[in-house]
Amino acid sequence: MSKESKKIQTMKDLVADFSNKLVPFKEGDVTEVKILEIGKSRILVDVAGFCLGIIPEKEILPEATELKAGDKILAYVLMLENQDGFCVLSLKRADKERVTKILEEKFTTGDILTVKCHDANRGGLLCAFGEYEGFLPVSQLSSSHYPKVGSGDKDEILGKLRQLVNQNLQVKILSFEPQNNKLIFSEKAAGDLVQQEKIKSYQVGQTLEGTITGVVDFGLFINLGEVEGLVHISEVAWEHVENLSEKFKVGDKVKVQIISVENNRLSLSIKRLLPDPWLELVKKYKNGDIIKGKITRITPFGAFVSFDGLDGLVHVSEMGEKVTSPAELVEVGQAYKFKIIAIEPELHKLNLSMKSVEKEKTEVKKDKAKKEKKSAKGGSASGGKGNK
Repeated sequence: MSKESKKIQTMKDLVADFSNKLVPFKEGDVTEVKILEIGKSRILVDVAGFCLGIIPEKEILPEATELKAGDKILAYVLMLENQDGFCVLSLKRADKERVTKILEEKFTTGDILTVKCHDANRGGLLCAFGEYEGFLPVSQLSSSHYPKVGSGDKDEILGKLRQLVNQNLQVKILSFEPQNNKLIFSEKAAGDLVQQEKIKSYQVGQTLEGTITGVVDFGLFINLGEVEGLVHISEVAWEHVENLSEKFKVGDKVKVQIISVENNRLSLSIKRLLPDPWLELVKKYKNGDIIKGKITRITPFGAFVSFDGLDGLVHVSEMGEKVTSPAELVEVGQAYKFKIIAIEPELHKLNLSMKSVEKEKTEVKKDKAKKEKKSAKGGSASGGKGNK
């Protein structure tokens, strides 16, 4: 026997010596095999017509019970040759490779994927696709599946999420890092295309009637038939609303106005269909009026003032020439005089000034002093003529 024939004794030696010219596969490849025999603890296969291979029981997929002799399947090459001379393969690894390629493609193209939810926690849903488990955060659920729990109770939210277990959901992949076992789904993103088509028929300014489907801390979810919109808490009423659940409940019918159609979302308003009390109250005032108002809040840039059901702002620059902090001059709960220097009805803004009031006071005092001085001079002159 020559030195060369002694060196080539195993399948690995063949691969190393002849590369792909002789052996059409290598460890880590996924290749087609033909089932020859299905045993209790392994499946015997023909590997590409080149050699015999075995698929051990632990590497067989649960659904492989439907397989039979003669079937051609894809298998992952774990080992080119074991101690018995068989090539060792895996169906599980082959399926994971196949699934990995599908996920990579869907992540790259942004195409929709159907996954099955198999568990839930307080943060979202655990969803499976093949051998991979991914996470679908609560914030990425569609509006129809979002847990609309007004109380914010975590156990109640979890109960709502568990209702989705065993359901198939259409999602898009937000993040996929197979090396870190990181897979994040979004159901909300998957609905973008469908939602995009549906909301084309809606326009800003439209008035519609809808049904409340959820009452949460930050607003009301409203079903308008084909789509859902949100009335933010700031758009519910002209006055400040503390607790929405005291005024609204699921199933209530409400009239809303569309105020925004952006990012495939409808933003709605209830208050804009109601008379604006601010506009009525502010009609009594004009620029230059002096009012007395109470300080309700102090910030680094100024102070908020309340009077006659209205709110205004006095900027720190309107408090005095040398005032650098509003707290130096005013106190929450105390009343002071202010001058209205600007009214902006569209923005519900009233700009006030303190220094203008003080300036007017000073000017009035000066005018009064001048008049008194003039009057005194006039009286003195008159008295002098009489003496002559």
